[in-house]
Amino acid sequence: VSASADGAESMTRVCALEELPRGDRKLVRALGKSILMFWYRDTVFAIESRSPAEGAYSEGFEKARLTQDACIECPTTKSKFDLKTGEIKEWYPENPVLKALTPQDTCRPMEVFPVEVRDDGIYLDAKNGSLGPGFVAPIGLGGSNTSLENNNVFAVETPMYVEGEGIGGSMASGGDSSGKMDASQLGGAIAVAGVVAVAGTGACLYFENFYALAALWIAGFAAAAGVALKTTGALDEE
Repeated sequence: VSASADGAESMTRVCALEELPRGDRKLVRALGKSILMFWYRDTVFAIESRSPAEGAYSEGFEKARLTQDACIECPTTKSKFDLKTGEIKEWYPENPVLKALTPQDTCRPMEVFPVEVRDDGIYLDAKNGSLGPGFVAPIGLGGSNTSLENNNVFAVETPMYVEGEGIGGSMASGGDSSGKMDASQLGGAIAVAGVVAVAGTGACLYFENFYALAALWIAGFAAAAGVALKTTGALDEE
């Protein structure tokens, strides 16, 4: 991939030739973009490091398969993107159901970048990618912003809210007034009950006082039931 005349001044040296041997792939960051560089046959290509078809949860193109017709395969969807233009060549070729549910036009093309191989190193134009100078692919956010029209339905994460909390995360009631026993209190109660049960049982058996043993276990079961009700909040007033 060679640079255009307009982008010649935007070329930046990113590495020496020996830093990108044939067969290796190199991740670089430039202008807020995560870019993957590698040799394909006798040409160095630079593409965005994550598949547009995968959104936020992409494992990336670092180990993705290259095809004989100069495409790279999305690791998850098996969709294929052209290394030269970034356009989608195949969309969900192995999954007709998802292909029907997620039309190809919900996914943007892959961004590719101009590259020059010079005697003193490899130069990259991160500004003038195939999707325009103002485009920056989201990194780690995903969702609808992974398409040019912000309508990609793949990997849209649904917000999760905790019961009793507003969208901002503050408790609607101003605090937890349910009176439920927390984990530390429950653990302490179990430990105390265990010590009392073992010690009491041992003493009753030693003195052969089986009436006291029965009373101890009845009281123990009653206490355990009370702890269980307290923990679940069943005793709280409506």
